[in-house]
Parts: sequence; structure tokens; C-alpha cells
Amino acid sequence: MKPLESNRLAMAIVSVALAAIMETRAEAGSPSASSSSKIVTGEVAQVEGKFHMAKNPQGELTLDIEDKFYIITSQAGEEMRLALDDHTKVRKRVNPGDKIEAKISPKGHTLSVTRLEP
Repeated sequence: MKPLESNRLAMAIVSVALAAIMETRAEAGSPSASSSSKIVTGEVAQVEGKFHMAKNPQGELTLDIEDKFYIITSQAGEEMRLALDDHTKVRKRVNPGDKIEAKISPKGHTLSVTRLEP
């Protein structure tokens, strides 16, 4: 085999191996691959966050609200603090008194929050 062909073959093998490793790591770290996430339900006792003035696409001033934490009381009477981040899926913003269901990762990250309809 010529040296140039050997180098190409070696690079192809290394590329395939790296792609396989990266795919395995992505699957292991994905929330859907984790079967041990838990679901908690409760009533929102407090919403912590920040807000600031922003402009919408039409140039009008609006109030931009960013929730950071929900403190909920579970059905068992336990108080829990749910941290929200850019990866947390929240369909509708919740307010104190709303009943919610939250999916929590094994590491304690809030994966999603769903407001339960009364």
C-alpha cells in the first residue's frame, strides 16, 4: 500500500470511531435516554425570577419576564424548589396557586413544567 493511501485509510477509521463515540455520548447524556427521571406534582407557592423592559419587533416597549425558580408544595406537603434554565421546557408561564407537573432528571435538573388545567 502506498503511504498516502495508508494515511487516508487511517484517517477514515479514526473519523468513524470518533463519530461513534460522540453519538454514544450524546445518547447517554440526553434526557430521553434517562429512564430514571421522576415526575413531581404540586401547587406553585412562589415564582422567583427577573424582569426588564424590552422592545418587541414593532419597536414597542414590553415587559420581559424570565422565571428562574418555582417553589412548589407537593401533595404530601413537602416544599420543593425547581430551578429553571434555558433547557427547561415550559409551555405556559405559571403563577402562584397553579397546579403543575414537573419532570426532574436523575441529577435534579428540571426538564419540563406543565401547568395542569383545573
